[in-house]
Amino acid sequence: MEPFVLRPWRESDGPALAGCLNNRKIWDNCRDSLPYPYTEEDALRFIRSASEQEGSRNYCIEIRQEAAGNIGFTRGTDVERYNAEVGYWLAEPYWNRGIMSRALKEAVGEYLRQTDAVRIHARVYAGNRASMRVLERAGFRACGIWRKACFKNGRFVDCHCYELLG
Repeated sequence: MEPFVLRPWRESDGPALAGCLNNRKIWDNCRDSLPYPYTEEDALRFIRSASEQEGSRNYCIEIRQEAAGNIGFTRGTDVERYNAEVGYWLAEPYWNRGIMSRALKEAVGEYLRQTDAVRIHARVYAGNRASMRVLERAGFRACGIWRKACFKNGRFVDCHCYELLG
């Protein structure tokens, strides 16, 4: 099994981050707020923002001494204040190796220990079976499908919803 380290982002990760995220296959499964093409300037903006955000936490996934992915938690507000949404991506060379499932399980455990969140949820576009398997292997359960909930790449797509209770 490929070893990895979860750690905070560093400005020196900018070039590796830009190299990983300038990938249409990753962007196709993320929100449109993720820039594409993805530049080093975008990377530095993200790294600075990740260290300053209130109520969010981002973990860099380091593989072979280089930034290769991210797991990010965004805390809910108001009546959903004990919830957090998790999003993640991994550099394409590391897909289908079980890394993301293990990293997600570790990050979720750490997040739940360090916060008062009681529920973590994730949303996955229909057709992204690999991401659904990641969530299932990390202990999440499918809890519904929002039909035509997202508009991505010029078409409406269903959104599969997953949750994990702490």
